[in-house]
Amino acid sequence: MATGTEAPPATAAAAAVADPSCPPFPLLEEEGQHEREEEQVPHGGDLELPTVDLEAPGEALAAACRRLGVFRLANHGVPADLSARLFAVARDVLGRAAFHDKQAQPGYFWGTPALSSLRVRDVNWVEGFHLALGPDQQPTAAAGGPPPSSSPDLAALADLAREYGAHMARVARTLFDALAAALGLGAGQASAYLAEHDGFLRVYRYPPCPEPGHLGMEAHTDSSVLTVINQDVVGGLQVLHGGAWRDVAPGGGGTGTGTGTLLVNLGDMARAMSGDAFRSVRHRVAASWGDERLSLCYFAFPRDDAVISCRGSRYRPFTYAEFREQVQADIKATGSKVGLERFLVLH
Repeated sequence: MATGTEAPPATAAAAAVADPSCPPFPLLEEEGQHEREEEQVPHGGDLELPTVDLEAPGEALAAACRRLGVFRLANHGVPADLSARLFAVARDVLGRAAFHDKQAQPGYFWGTPALSSLRVRDVNWVEGFHLALGPDQQPTAAAGGPPPSSSPDLAALADLAREYGAHMARVARTLFDALAAALGLGAGQASAYLAEHDGFLRVYRYPPCPEPGHLGMEAHTDSSVLTVINQDVVGGLQVLHGGAWRDVAPGGGGTGTGTGTLLVNLGDMARAMSGDAFRSVRHRVAASWGDERLSLCYFAFPRDDAVISCRGSRYRPFTYAEFREQVQADIKATGSKVGLERFLVLH
């Protein structure tokens, strides 16, 4: 797998620079120290993930959440042709349009998926669209953002995203109900701890990178309860496991063959709900100079007013709204997320 560490041929670098669809990403000179810190973590080869059957998750689901916090999902019921159509439209909207045209579209981001009003420390080799999936929602970069675009391609992307999002909500609820039973959550908690219909979809494109040594996405944990990832055939996802970055092969969910698996990783909220019994996996995406990479990532969160707590937990009870506001404040102040460490009980 191309990880972005190899020097690209001069012709490939020139082609990437000349690509009018590619945003003019900074070279990250001011983040050089942080990049060196990341490089101190060794690369550990491939990581084989467990597979969970959505039709019968059983103990395999809880075991995967305790051991790794990331797994493959089979028998998910997402139509292969729907995934293929969504990838095709995303490739047209992101990979075939000029950068200055995309900048004018609501919900578009480049360099980071963080809210456009926040300055992050790490600018990455990535672009995409943020698509809200709640009732009557439209693509938007942030609250109070520009009105929906009249672009036919973006409208087609939003329509497909809503259809796809209905399947994601079903997948998320099925998984979470099984996890809720494993955690002994009551019906009220199981309902409040996952607002699956108010999740959102991010369509990511990682353009071919003209220079070595860059990341498509910096190392992070998700703030979600769980994230469902549908990748094309180009690899790049890496998970921190056993003190090393390990490569995760694509599941082929977006190939349109009907045989692919999705990837699911747990976020910070699942870790807090379980009192650290479940893992919130730290992951990143390596940039590639040779191939364009696309992925569809659905994020499911608790209700804003849901009080996240677990008996014997290291964390004080907090609402998801509190957590989100703290993350945004930390990014604004420091350029990066602190996360659950802000909610530790101090003795």
